[in-house]
Amino acid sequence: MIYKLLNSKAEAALNGTTILNTIALTKGAKILRVHDVKEAMECVTLYNKIG
Repeated sequence: MIYKLLNSKAEAALNGTTILNTIALTKGAKILRVHDVKEAMECVTLYNKIG
């Protein structure tokens, strides 16, 4: 879905995924279902330290 919105390939959608993860966190998400676990954990860690 994200890569289609970005008009790219699925492998190139990580930035889009990260911003959507961040938006979800700001809206109160406690669980993120992801394929890129390392990158999602970095997002969560930064959000928790800064946000």
